Amino acid sequence: MIKKDLSFLENEYLHFLLMNYFIGENDIELNTEYYTYLPKGKVSFISPEDGEKVDIESTNISDCAEMYTSLKDSKIIKQITMTLNGKNITIDFVLKTSPLRITGILAPKSLAEEFDDKVMERLLYFDLVKQFYQKTLKSFLELRISDDWRHLLKNFEDYLSKIV
Repeated sequence: MIKKDLSFLENEYLHFLLMNYFIGENDIELNTEYYTYLPKGKVSFISPEDGEKVDIESTNISDCAEMYTSLKDSKIIKQITMTLNGKNITIDFVLKTSPLRITGILAPKSLAEEFDDKVMERLLYFDLVKQFYQKTLKSFLELRISDDWRHLLKNFEDYLSKIV
């Protein structure tokens, strides 16, 4: 049996999320509510050629020249902190690769008084992040196996060339 390494897809998924943010396609419907996702705080890259690690921390990722340079230089995203903003909620979480996983979910402080209610509220926050992960991963995989993937990459490359 031939074992193929598909770990590159993990990095491409994080790249997909970042591309969607920069081109303004970062809205998602979860549980009949609309949310916006965006990178927040920290993005970690690694160079595939020499293994150089670049950690970018910024309060405004879209104004960070180092972010655009790392993307233009085809550095691989290894970790990204994301924010999921809804009408009445903001949840921060970290996506990492090797293996692809969600870590560090930071949800709003519970307003519930009973312990059981607090636990249920936390489970609902976790479920929301899980739905985000499943829905965006499915969208990524459907796009990745289509001809539209190359078109998206070309459009994003053109976008970056205008900025950097």
